[in-house]
Amino acid sequence: MLSDLKIAGGGEINNMSDAPTYPVGTIAKLLLLTERRVQQLTKEGVIPKAERGRYELAPAVQGYIRYLNERSRGSDEDVANYERERARKTRAQADEAEERVRLMRGQSHDAEAVAFYMGKSIAATRARLLSIPNATAAAVSESSDPEECRRILSNACREAAQELSEYDPVAVVGKTRHDLSQQIKTEKEPDAAEE
Repeated sequence: MLSDLKIAGGGEINNMSDAPTYPVGTIAKLLLLTERRVQQLTKEGVIPKAERGRYELAPAVQGYIRYLNERSRGSDEDVANYERERARKTRAQADEAEERVRLMRGQSHDAEAVAFYMGKSIAATRARLLSIPNATAAAVSESSDPEECRRILSNACREAAQELSEYDPVAVVGKTRHDLSQQIKTEKEPDAAEE
């Protein structure tokens, strides 16, 4: 009878199709897999099963080859993504190093540091200008000569302008966010001690 025909390697011909079927162990050896992995791939639909525990040779091999090809394409994409991300990271590190060099040379300034120091300068200017009336009130009130009052006020304004002109814009050169945070921390510490 045709269904009892045995083929070398454990294959049998079944009545449904004339293709021989093989046990999972034979398919596993052929594909260099474990029997469990063949069963997993069968469950995933990669390797078609002819009947319980038996596989046709050609569809099993073709299914596994398709699976490896698809995985290989995905792997190529993963490698390309990895290379792209690695190149992006390298560019970012190079850009950061170049920016640090520009900061050290005074060719560039950290925006937060500039804003901090400009804020300090503006606050100092405001405080100094607002101090002029208190500093000159007594002297101006004692004088009845308008020219003397103008001279007192002009001198006070010149002194304030002189103090403010001593502001060192070079103080910003080479400053980074880290320097800025240290500066703020240092300036806030005396306030904490006063409380």
